Amino acid sequence: MKITFLVDNKTETTECKAEWGLSVLIEANGETILMDLGETGMFAENARKLGIDLNKVDFATISHGHSDHSGGAPAFFEVNDHAPVYVHRDAFWESVTMKHPKVDAEGHVTEGEVFETGIGIPWTEEFKKLNAHRFILTEGTYRIDEHTWLLGNVPRIEGFSPTEKFYVYIKDDKYTGWAEDMMQHEQTLVVEEEGRLHIFSGCSHNGIVPILKHITEKFPGKRISMIVAGMHLYSASPELRQKVVTEVANYHPDLICPVHCTGMNAIVDFKQAFGDKCRIAYAGAVYQV
Repeated sequence: MKITFLVDNKTETTECKAEWGLSVLIEANGETILMDLGETGMFAENARKLGIDLNKVDFATISHGHSDHSGGAPAFFEVNDHAPVYVHRDAFWESVTMKHPKVDAEGHVTEGEVFETGIGIPWTEEFKKLNAHRFILTEGTYRIDEHTWLLGNVPRIEGFSPTEKFYVYIKDDKYTGWAEDMMQHEQTLVVEEEGRLHIFSGCSHNGIVPILKHITEKFPGKRISMIVAGMHLYSASPELRQKVVTEVANYHPDLICPVHCTGMNAIVDFKQAFGDKCRIAYAGAVYQV
């Protein structure tokens, strides 16, 4: 398996630029997979500078309905005329973060100030209609082929609560207004190679620990060999970070790459715990696993 980080929050090479986003090229089992498309077309520009032909991508996946993982779709379609893009059917929400929201028992917002807007999938209706034949909508556990799956609808686990909440606008017969986004549209890419599972998660909003537990339940007897994940721990307390690192270590992965929204403090925690088994990835990094 070969992994190339086309976009991440940081870079260590003059060939590639960085942005708040993620895009990872995966070559395994005779297939070329693109996981996430970054915030802009930067991933395509970086790929060109690295000598990578994105028209050879067989299919792409989008980890969840936020712009920093989906915004580069128009750029991808410009350089690839055939690859389907797998996205969860519930990913198309108008999404925001809020300052000091107050919610009722059903998760509906009764009071709160909008803090950030425009963080949902930024595709226009015209773009979606024109390219509808390329989008494949997923839900739950979705098998792409004999080696590859997407796992969505991951249940939360008490004690590993999301470090940041998002809200979506709902308008139906029961309720109109903002409600907490339970992030059930987030999906994890699982690639099996030689009997081992390789995990790719964009942000792990509902927690990397619940994701790993969910995967081991779906694939009993299979060992998780590699974890490449944004873990959304940049605002987590030191106690929660250490708790997550300890739980992840219990899965004994051969390699872990904490990226994107994991945050530098948590990345250092993983490096201290895993040593050489932890790679601090960046835009332009290439790993042969």
